[in-house]
Order: sequence, then C-alpha cells, then structure tokens
Amino acid sequence: MQQTRDKQELDKVVNILRAASKGAKKTELKHRCNMSTPLLGRYLSALTELNLLEAKKGDELYYQTTEKGLELLQTYHKLKWLLWGGTFDYVLVGLLTRLRMDKKDRGKYTGYIS
Repeated sequence: MQQTRDKQELDKVVNILRAASKGAKKTELKHRCNMSTPLLGRYLSALTELNLLEAKKGDELYYQTTEKGLELLQTYHKLKWLLWGGTFDYVLVGLLTRLRMDKKDRGKYTGYIS
C-alpha cells in the first residue's frame, strides 16, 4: 500500500514539473494536473522549497521548473524506461535537455524552444 501511495506522490510531482517546464500560472497547473487548489498549494510550496520549482512574477505570479527540476524529470524518464521497459521517449528527453541549455545555446535549435 505504501509503495502505491509513494508512486502516486511521485507521479503528481512529475506532472507538476512537466506542466510548469515552460512556465504556468497556478490555475493552469491546477487544471493540467487535475488537483484541488489546497493540494496543489501544498505541492507548490514543497517543490519551491526544494528548489525544483521557482515562483516568478510577471504580469501575474507563475511557476517555472528550475534546472534542478528539469534534471529530476530527465532522470525520472530514464529510470522509468530502464525499470519498466517500453519505448524510450527520445523526443521528451531531447526536449528536457534543450530546456536545460543556456539561453546563448538555444539559438542553435530554432523552432524547438525559445
């Protein structure tokens, strides 16, 4: 029972980090991750405290996955493939790698991520 709950917790973390990889407002995260506002708030606080998410202020407050969070996502997907097999999502891992690049290097990959 504990393993199932732990896996669900990890899946929620991964969903939030993935949804916030390019930046997202709290309401967008709530809908994309299918979570209640209080539950999402607890996750956002914890992930921000762990430096996996960053709260940024523009016109409105939004959340963005940090470098550390992107590394966690990439490692999660690699481990998932190693442990459970199936098709390795090269496209997803490639996109996560590009998200981690410095802004000066992103110009080389026009059309993918700005």
